[in-house]
Amino acid sequence: MQKLLMILCLILISSCSKFTEVDKTQFEIAPQTVLDTKSELMWAHSDNRQSLTWQEAVEYCESYNGGGYTDWRMPERSELQTLIEAKIEKEGDIINITSNLIWVSETDDSRAAFCHLANRGCSWMEQVISISLRALPVRDTKADAVNHTPPVSPIRPQSTEQRLQILNLLLKQQLITEGEYNQKKAAILDEL
Repeated sequence: MQKLLMILCLILISSCSKFTEVDKTQFEIAPQTVLDTKSELMWAHSDNRQSLTWQEAVEYCESYNGGGYTDWRMPERSELQTLIEAKIEKEGDIINITSNLIWVSETDDSRAAFCHLANRGCSWMEQVISISLRALPVRDTKADAVNHTPPVSPIRPQSTEQRLQILNLLLKQQLITEGEYNQKKAAILDEL
């Protein structure tokens, strides 16, 4: 009887794990971007990695320039729902998401919508709340096919000071490690 129960438990556990697997063939992963080939949405490879208010999330998304693109924005609820349906989750292999709570663009007076990846749903919260809420920029690639617009080439900083400022910002946002920071800083200073 115990063996039968053990076998049934193993079957149940193994079949449950199949429901949480991400179809990795649906996504094309680049250093700064992730293309969802099913929805034709391009996502930032990582969220902003720190708590922020809804307005700060809007500003973050609109100023993001990953992959050389400049048309990033905050996702709509239905767009973030496509990631939930694809079983993208916090600390997953496809997109580096550091919190289950992601702001979305819809608002209602002083409230804004957010989605909870683990609970697989969306709800409302005051826009000024920032605890554990993140920004995840998105862009629509359908316009690229129509306009045939290549991504804008990133502008290379001209001065050493500008390059060091950008390097400090990358470290502060935890987009590079301390070791990478020291190595790149030494390379910049060696050019002098």
